[in-house]
Amino acid sequence: MNGLIENTRNGALQRNLLRKMLQSKVFKFGEFQLKSGQISPIYIDLRECFGYPDLLMLISEALSKLIDSSSVEYSGVVGVPYAALPYASVAAGQFLKKPLLITRKEAKSYGTKKLIEGLYKQGDQVILIEDVVTTGGSILDVVRVLKDEGLVAKDVYCILDREQGGREKLQEAGVTLHSLLNMESVLTFLLSTGSIDENQWNGIVNALNLKYSQPVRLNISGEIEDLNKLPYVDAGRTSLKDKENLTESPLNKKILSIMRKKKSNLCLAIDYTTSEQVLQLAERAGPFVIAIKVHADAITDFNEDFTQKLTTLANDMDFVIFEDRKFADTGNTTQLQLRGIQKIASWADVVTAHAIQGNDSISGVFREFIADPAYRLSGVLLIAQLSTKGSLTALNGYTEEVAQIANENRDVISGFIAQTRVSNFSDLLNWTPGVNLDVKSDSAGQQWRGVDEAIDIQQNDIVIVGRGVTSSNEPVQQLKRYRQTAWDALVKNEPADN
Repeated sequence: MNGLIENTRNGALQRNLLRKMLQSKVFKFGEFQLKSGQISPIYIDLRECFGYPDLLMLISEALSKLIDSSSVEYSGVVGVPYAALPYASVAAGQFLKKPLLITRKEAKSYGTKKLIEGLYKQGDQVILIEDVVTTGGSILDVVRVLKDEGLVAKDVYCILDREQGGREKLQEAGVTLHSLLNMESVLTFLLSTGSIDENQWNGIVNALNLKYSQPVRLNISGEIEDLNKLPYVDAGRTSLKDKENLTESPLNKKILSIMRKKKSNLCLAIDYTTSEQVLQLAERAGPFVIAIKVHADAITDFNEDFTQKLTTLANDMDFVIFEDRKFADTGNTTQLQLRGIQKIASWADVVTAHAIQGNDSISGVFREFIADPAYRLSGVLLIAQLSTKGSLTALNGYTEEVAQIANENRDVISGFIAQTRVSNFSDLLNWTPGVNLDVKSDSAGQQWRGVDEAIDIQQNDIVIVGRGVTSSNEPVQQLKRYRQTAWDALVKNEPADN
């Protein structure tokens, strides 16, 4: 377990790496004979990475960060022949700025007849880079060659430790293994993304004699968490244009069109308490966002003049108005609240609702308002997961039930408030709070993570940012920063024709 914890300290980088490896078909399932002779139901073919320059660079960068963080003194980098040589070459030249050494399996019969190519002198300490470590035999062969030439090698850095005795055998020989990934972190990722199920997880663990007692996964903070706490559906990416064509939700057709036109997937949560403050920031934010989120009951001077001005801004600046009411009562009460003193259905494009009221109440009540042209309301977001520590939305089965309600009512339910993608229907949009580029938590249990994790790893669509902007002395500058970062994270893995 310690290896998994160690591997999640630089969590965003590792999980981004695993995501790209999965997309590049590095993980293969079937029946494979390993170099050790063992039969394995999984084969991790890191040679596939050579065909993807961005993945080759990402792995090399991650190895370089691992090397830097270990604070080992060294004068050169040795790539273990032959699969690790591309990573060692890129890491040494591009990131570490150290000489690259190459060991030959046998000396040349001509020229210098050297076993080691590169610049070095006797007594130099070098580090090794390997792709996969199983028994450690290939590494020890290289260490012996280096030792015969008067070089010292005490540390090796690998992409994957298969956790099958290599680390211990190397330690016996005085060599320390540093791994970017291990089998537990790989299997945890594959299980978390639905790439393998629990039966496959157990089959791989048993076949490889790995010492894991039960499946584990990571929560949004990179901490080990029970599998049932954060349901996740790896639905893949569908282009925004295709989602717009697929969706049954009138709200999503509008939102997806705005996203493509503005090149933005940013929603700004303006949790100010006066209407003037909200309107001032909404006007400044309008060009950069696809939605403005408010809490009407937190605005002390809320009135009809405020909603008229806000809807005028939304119409003129092309964003939707999101009232985060979180309806959670009987159908009759919800109707009264939508029409009540705040007249929410008349000025809000989208509202939030808890699923605890059940399918019939949600679909029936909201469908009535959305179908009526007298009201502005055109969509509902169900609360599937919250970003606060200890939230009861993490109870076993809750998120799955929420997703089922949405799946059956996609003309009314336009998506979710969630931390991870929760539905196989790609036209149901995931709106995610809990994103901050600068801090991780506050004193009230709020947990934040970065944009790459929220979009690229957890496959959300729309980022909701609040205090990262509203508490800044330069909110417009922060808006531009979040808009660009979130959009880049969304479209870098999107299919073409967005």
